Amino acid sequence: MYKIKFSFISVLLVLTFNATSSFAQYFEENHLSGVGIPYFEVALERQFTEEPGQQRVLILGSILNDDLTFVKSDTNGYDAEIEWIIAIYDNNEKLIFSRTSSEKYHTAEFEKTNSRTDKRIIKNQILLKTGEYKFLIRTIDLNSKKSSQRKIKVGITDYQKKDVAISDLMLLNKISIDSTGWLSDFEPVFVENFTDRQGVFFIYFDVYSKLPNKNILVKYEFVTGKNKVDFDSTLQDTISGNIKSILIKIHKNLFKASQYKLKISVNVGGKEIKKEKKLTFFWKTVPSTSEDIHTALLEMKYILSSDSMNAYIDSDLKEQKAFFKRFWRARDPNPKTKKNELMDEYFKRINYANQHYSSFSSPGWISDRGRILVKFGPPDDVERHPFELDTRAYIIWRYYSLKKTFVFEDYSGFGDYRLNPNYTNIEYE
Repeated sequence: MYKIKFSFISVLLVLTFNATSSFAQYFEENHLSGVGIPYFEVALERQFTEEPGQQRVLILGSILNDDLTFVKSDTNGYDAEIEWIIAIYDNNEKLIFSRTSSEKYHTAEFEKTNSRTDKRIIKNQILLKTGEYKFLIRTIDLNSKKSSQRKIKVGITDYQKKDVAISDLMLLNKISIDSTGWLSDFEPVFVENFTDRQGVFFIYFDVYSKLPNKNILVKYEFVTGKNKVDFDSTLQDTISGNIKSILIKIHKNLFKASQYKLKISVNVGGKEIKKEKKLTFFWKTVPSTSEDIHTALLEMKYILSSDSMNAYIDSDLKEQKAFFKRFWRARDPNPKTKKNELMDEYFKRINYANQHYSSFSSPGWISDRGRILVKFGPPDDVERHPFELDTRAYIIWRYYSLKKTFVFEDYSGFGDYRLNPNYTNIEYE
């Protein structure tokens, strides 16, 4: 099912980066996860096949142990059982494929039953002709009888009519290679996010050429904000037939920024085709590197005393991580769950501020709008005044339940919104 012959290249490069884009960000999990239903992640990856007029679609699913219901085993440990249902409909809503499978999971450790890192992965595949399809994927927890489902539309094109084509770009966490050099198994990355900067990941894709036995040139680059290329590289190979599978090994410790765009271009016989994919490095639970936890501690300045900040900001990584865990554990509104809802909310606000209010010189959480957002949450009402005569553009934020109003003025004319001094006292009332 997964045996694929590939061209392999390992990349270890020196990285330059824009320091203003290197702030840490927190990985925001789906709100449906961790609330008692069998929520799952799913990925549909289109790959190439030698079959005329068809494309292979990998159906990949992942579910955390914490989203399963484990019951005490008849023998020893704990058991969970889940049913996976896959149904595919054509453009006329006609069912063309269905498959039901049941998976039973066992663990001897109770702690594993609530783990938000341990997960179960399923892999299926199907060949589909050119057309538009709707995938319905459903899970049923056979212990709790609760269910969850996802619907995804997928288009299948006849890539064999093109001179050159690239399949979907897949990111893989782990791979297994057999003695003959074939990719025999893999662990996919479902949400294009890495929660630590240790180890490696892999980029996988297929290249198709209408003319066989051609030389190919593959160029790839990782781009941060403002289209700044952090690094790029190329590889050359030959397509012995019409399809060549490419696997590229990347070391995660090269990445210092939080958000990237992967750009792939393939040239075969002078004909070029391109494809892109976004990926992120957002930490989860506790930042894993000294750079990330240093930034996370700085981002906690709105709720952290200056004494605590000064005591831990320059301490070693082990002490910083221990303090971080201790601080948020003490403020967990529901310690019985693995999720810390207060920490989730705080860093979600930090993320939003970084994404929407950052400038070239500083991250968004430091800005006036970012600070107010983090401290008070999203406003109940936003009133914009972009084109006023004889005055700067300004924005009014109103918090009805808090009885607070803030006015931000664009002092530079380029979106540099700062809190009007007349409203400074309101922040601390």
